[in-house]
Amino acid sequence: MPINTAEALSLVTQICEEEKLRVAVKESVKGGFIAGGATILGGLFGGPIGLAIGGTLGGCTAAYLSQGKFKSVVSIINNDLTGAQRESLANSVRGIFSEIGPADYAALTLYIAQPAVKERIIQEVIGYFQSQLQMTIID
Repeated sequence: MPINTAEALSLVTQICEEEKLRVAVKESVKGGFIAGGATILGGLFGGPIGLAIGGTLGGCTAAYLSQGKFKSVVSIINNDLTGAQRESLANSVRGIFSEIGPADYAALTLYIAQPAVKERIIQEVIGYFQSQLQMTIID
């Protein structure tokens, strides 16, 4: 029973939503530079106390500036991926099911419910986002 693209993506989005997977859209690196720079400056000007104050202020500033800049994986799949990228992601997930070849929908449903299979699907999505889209999943 071949799984079409819509079914594969529906499965992926359901699992990603359950796991609350999110992507840092280039904000983690920027936040790290802000926090690190503030810590360095605090240390240079205030010694050990300055390190603590600079790190705290830098971390708070980075957190404030990155509000709303993290997207859910489901949002990216539904809104940001092109048709070719969706098809590629679906093909990646279909590869997991090619090993079992279930005869009916019930067998596939039981197979997907297994935690190890969910984990394989999550790892496939994470791998796809990292290798194909150069995005990092944070949860």
